[in-house]
Amino acid sequence: MTSEELDSLREQISAIDNDILTLVAKRLETAREIGRTKRKDELGIRDHSREEFVVKSAAAKAARSGIDHKTASTITEVLIDAAVRAQDDDLVRPLEGKKALVVGAGRMGAWTARFLSNRGASMSVFDPRAELKGYPNVESPGEAAKEADMVIIASPLGTAVSDTQQIIDSSPKGVIFDLCSVKAHMRELLLDSVKRGLKATSVHPMFGANVATPAGLNVLVCSCGCSEADETARNLFGGAGARIINVPLDEHDNLIAYALGAPHLCALLFGQITSKSSHPVDVLSAIQGPSFSRLADLASGITNESRRVYHDIQRLNPLSIAVLESMATELEALKEASLSVDAGAFAKIMDEQKSYFRGWSR
Repeated sequence: MTSEELDSLREQISAIDNDILTLVAKRLETAREIGRTKRKDELGIRDHSREEFVVKSAAAKAARSGIDHKTASTITEVLIDAAVRAQDDDLVRPLEGKKALVVGAGRMGAWTARFLSNRGASMSVFDPRAELKGYPNVESPGEAAKEADMVIIASPLGTAVSDTQQIIDSSPKGVIFDLCSVKAHMRELLLDSVKRGLKATSVHPMFGANVATPAGLNVLVCSCGCSEADETARNLFGGAGARIINVPLDEHDNLIAYALGAPHLCALLFGQITSKSSHPVDVLSAIQGPSFSRLADLASGITNESRRVYHDIQRLNPLSIAVLESMATELEALKEASLSVDAGAFAKIMDEQKSYFRGWSR
C-alpha cells in the first residue's frame, strides 16, 4: 500500500469521525429538549425502562452490523450517560412569565407550541379546524391575541392570510410573525399591519416539525419594518442555537423557489421516474449505490409530508413557473447531451455545475 492510499483511507476515517461527532451533538441537543419537556410535565429525568430498551436495541443492531457486543455496549452506555447529564442541565427558560398564542394545530403548530412551552411560555392555541392536545385551545383568538406577548401564525399556507387577518383585527399588543414557506400572499397584510402600528415580522424556519430543536439549522427573518418584532424573532430562534439569516421580504420567494421548491420538484421527478419503471423498489434497493440512496432518501421523505403544504409551496410561489420552465428546458438539453455521440455537451454541463457548486457547503 502506498502512502497516498493510506492517506486516502485516513481521510475517510476523519470524515466518518466528523459525521459521528455531528450526530452525537445532535443527540445531546435532542436530549436537552427531552429534559425541558420532562421538567415542564414534572417527570423524572431518568427512565430506566427506556434506557434498558436503548441498550437492548443497540445490541441487536450491533449484532446485525457485525459490531462486537462489548464495543456496542460501551458506546451506548457512554451516550446514555451523556444524555442523562444533558437532560439534567440547568436549562434556561427565557420565556418564563410570557404568554404566547400559536395559530394552527397542525404539525408545525404542535412543534411551535412545544418549543415555546419548553422555554417557559404560557401557551394558548387557536385553530378553527382542529384542536391541539395537551394545550389550552381557544374558540376565538381575540382575547388570547390581545394578552399574548407573542403570536405565531403556524397555519397552512392556504389559510394563513385569513388566520392572520383575524389576529390583526384583534389589535394585539405583542409581536406577530408567521412561519410561511412562501411570502407573496402574506406580504401586503404584514406590511399594512406594521403601518397600523402593530409589531409584525415574517419568519421562515428552514426545517420541518420532525426536528427536536432549531439548533444548527437556518431560520430566515424577513423584516416588515418593525425592528422590535425582528429582534424578538431573532432572539427566540437564535437563542436556541439557530443560524439567523436576514432575507429581504421581497427576495424571499425568489430564493426559496430554488432553495426549497426546486429540490422538491427534482425529488418528485426522480420518484416518478423510478416508480413508473418496471423495477420494484426492493430490487433497486438491493443493488443501489450512493447516488440512488441519497435521492431515494429525499424522495421517500417527501412522500411522508403534507400533500397540501408541498402543493402550496409550488402553487403560491410566483417564481415556481420559472423553475418549472427552466426544468423543462434543461431536461431537453440534458437529453440531447446524453444521447449525443460527442461527449462535449455533456462534459460542459458537468463542468458548469462543478464551477457553480464549488462554493457550496452544508
